[in-house]
Amino acid sequence: MTIDDYRIALAEANRHGWGFLAAYGTTWLVCGVVWSRASPRVGAFFTLFQGLAALPVALLLTALTPGPATPTMPGLDTLVILLASGQLLGLPIVIYLTMAKRYTMVPLAMALLVAVHFAPYSWLYATPLYLVMGGLVSVGAAVAQSVGDRPDRGDDAARGPMLLCFVVGGVMALSAAVAVVL
Repeated sequence: MTIDDYRIALAEANRHGWGFLAAYGTTWLVCGVVWSRASPRVGAFFTLFQGLAALPVALLLTALTPGPATPTMPGLDTLVILLASGQLLGLPIVIYLTMAKRYTMVPLAMALLVAVHFAPYSWLYATPLYLVMGGLVSVGAAVAQSVGDRPDRGDDAARGPMLLCFVVGGVMALSAAVAVVL
């Protein structure tokens, strides 16, 4: 099996990662709801820990996805694990923001990690979907945060993070639907 054969087989086996996109998209949307109803502290903690709920659901959805068996190739299997876990390197920054009570910055930092995390998946799954998603998450998060951060209008401090979570969740959920039909 060549590297290109592996990439194509992997994309077919898990439908371009649709299960992860659906699960994480849902938890980001839930975070948006939490930001709209709870304190910034609660919203920050939900955003920080949303992956704990999303990961098992994503793994379950992927396991239940009909299709060919997941391919194996020792060197690339290791690369896939590294790509999947790379965003964990940014979590100390998000933890710092939480501990420093900079709660409204937590979703922005998490969105940055998500956007950067997506880029290699375009290569891995041989589709531009992940590059487009990363760009939409990055630009959408910046716009949502800036639209929400309007103290001159007397807006609530949680408005920017709430909008940001809805944007990230919406982009991921929509992308899950696209991934299924690719």
